[in-house]
Amino acid sequence: MGKGFGTKVLHVIGLYLIAMAGGALAHWVQFPAAWLTGSLLAVAITSLAGVHLNLPTLLRDLGFAQVGLILGSGFSPEMLHAIAAWPLSILMLAVTVVVIAASAYWVLRKVGGWDHATALFSSLPGALSYIMVIAEESKADMTRVAIAQSLRVFVLVSILPIILMPFTDGVTSRVTADTVTLDVLHLAMMVAGVALLVPIMLRLRVPSGLMLSGIAVSGTLYLTGFYHEPFPNWFTIPGYLTVGINIGGRFAAISVRDLVRLSGISMLSLMVSAGVSGAAAVLCATLLDFPMGQVILAFAPGGFDTMVLLSFLINLNPAYVTGHHLVRYLGLVLLTPMITSRLTRSKRAKDDRIHP
Repeated sequence: MGKGFGTKVLHVIGLYLIAMAGGALAHWVQFPAAWLTGSLLAVAITSLAGVHLNLPTLLRDLGFAQVGLILGSGFSPEMLHAIAAWPLSILMLAVTVVVIAASAYWVLRKVGGWDHATALFSSLPGALSYIMVIAEESKADMTRVAIAQSLRVFVLVSILPIILMPFTDGVTSRVTADTVTLDVLHLAMMVAGVALLVPIMLRLRVPSGLMLSGIAVSGTLYLTGFYHEPFPNWFTIPGYLTVGINIGGRFAAISVRDLVRLSGISMLSLMVSAGVSGAAAVLCATLLDFPMGQVILAFAPGGFDTMVLLSFLINLNPAYVTGHHLVRYLGLVLLTPMITSRLTRSKRAKDDRIHP
C-alpha cells in the first residue's frame, strides 16, 4: 500500500509540474488566461504522447470547490441592477442551445455518417461528464463521443481568450505586486463556509455541487459588498492548474490514431455550433444592448466550469456568464435523460421497421 501511495503522490507531483510548466510558458508569452490554457495544452500533449498520470478524484473535487470560490470573487454590487435584464437573454440562450445541438447533430449524422445515438450525445453542448455517463448506457460509440466533446471544450478554451481580448480591458490578472489581496483569515472563513455547504449540496445531488458551493459562499460575500479584495495568486493558480489538468487529461483515453481519424468531422461540427452560438450572441447583444464579449462567452457551447472560469480570467462579467451557463447546464442535466430516451426509442423503432 505504501508503494502504491508513493506512486500516486509522484503522479500528482508530475502532473502539476507539467501543468505549471505549460502555464508558466503561456504566462511568459503573455497568452490570455495563461495558467488555464497553458496547463491544459501541456497536459493534453503529454497525455497524447502516452504519459498517463491520474489526478485523484478527491484532489479534483477540492480543486473545483476552490475554483468556485475564485469565481465568486468576480461578482460585485454593481451587477445587481443588471440581473433584471437577464431573463430575455436566458430565453434567447435556451432557443440557441436547441439550434446548436440540432445543427451539430445534422453535421455528424448526415455529413459524417455517425449513428443516431453517437451523433446525439456528441452534439449536446456542455455538461460533458454527465453526458458521457448517460452515453455509456446507450449504444453510442464512446470513442467518437469522447473525441467530439473533448475537442469542443479543448478548442474553445484555447481559442476564445484570443477572440475575446478586443472586448476586454486587456487585463487577465487582478493581482499585481501592489494589489492588496484577501487575507488568510477571511479566506479561511470562506473555506469553512464551503466545507459546511458541500455536504448539503452532495446530499441534494446538485450538479457541480462542489463548484456551486464555492460560488454561493464567495459570490454572496462579494455581491453584497462585504468582501472586495481579490484572492492571492498562491491560492488561485493551483485552482487554474487543476481545471487545466482535468481538461487535458481527458485525452489520455484517446489514441492519436483515433484523434486524427475523427478530428475533421468533429471540428466541422464545432465550427457549425460556434457559428450558431456566435450569430445568436451578436443578435442578443444588439437587441438587449449588452456588452458583446460577455454575451459571446455566455452563449459559447463550452463546459460550465471552463466558460465561467474564462469569464473571470478575462474579466467579462462572471455573474452574467455564470447565470447563463448554469441555466443551460441544469437544463441539460434535467432534460437530457428524457430527450435522449425518447429520441433513441423512436430511432430504434424506425430502424426495426426498415430492417426487421
